Amino acid sequence: MAGLQTIINKASSLLIDRRKVVGLQITRNEIPRVTLTPTKQPWKMELEMPSSLKYYNNRDLLEALDTMDRVSPEIVTFSNNPCLNWIFRYQGTLSTTSTGLLIGSSVQSFNGNQLILNVPVVPGNRVIFEPNDLIQLGNYPYPFTSTTRVLGGSGTVTVTTNRPNILSYNVVGLSVTVGNACKFNVFCPNMPTYKLIPGGYTNINGSTINNALIEFNDSFQLYEYVGTA
Repeated sequence: MAGLQTIINKASSLLIDRRKVVGLQITRNEIPRVTLTPTKQPWKMELEMPSSLKYYNNRDLLEALDTMDRVSPEIVTFSNNPCLNWIFRYQGTLSTTSTGLLIGSSVQSFNGNQLILNVPVVPGNRVIFEPNDLIQLGNYPYPFTSTTRVLGGSGTVTVTTNRPNILSYNVVGLSVTVGNACKFNVFCPNMPTYKLIPGGYTNINGSTINNALIEFNDSFQLYEYVGTA
């Protein structure tokens, strides 16, 4: 499907913002007061597009973006972008499948930001997760990250996650996916418009067809859609 997934596949750079929402107030005697707003800490990303996209080869992409507009979410992954897929590479040492499934692992419980997993019994010096490793539970496209190094040992490990459990589903027994195979449910609230710059040609079935470069007026600002989590 052409759409936000295609944008991710073709993007040349990625900005990530998943910080907590903090308010700062300075009192009259200049004492700072910081307040923390409880949220689901959604992922926010900004993607820059290359200037080499050709109109004729991407008409389906433009149609999909115009149809989605600023409101429709899409489930995406970074595993298909050779320039960016290494960013979320799994850093642990357990075996995974080609789809990122952590072999022999399942969820025991998830309360607050304490995720307890059943994992294969391995030596205590084996790394299960490094800080910033992505973790997805079942097929729910809302990744969490490990905030600390997690080592093996008894077959059960506790992972302190970057945000508390935001899932309204029963997660006990779910499988675990890690790394760049994790999926995100995002929409694009700014949905850039585009300009066509005529120039160049393409050859279709022996016929020369006019072509153009696509120039977007802004970067793509993706926001995690957590309304259905």
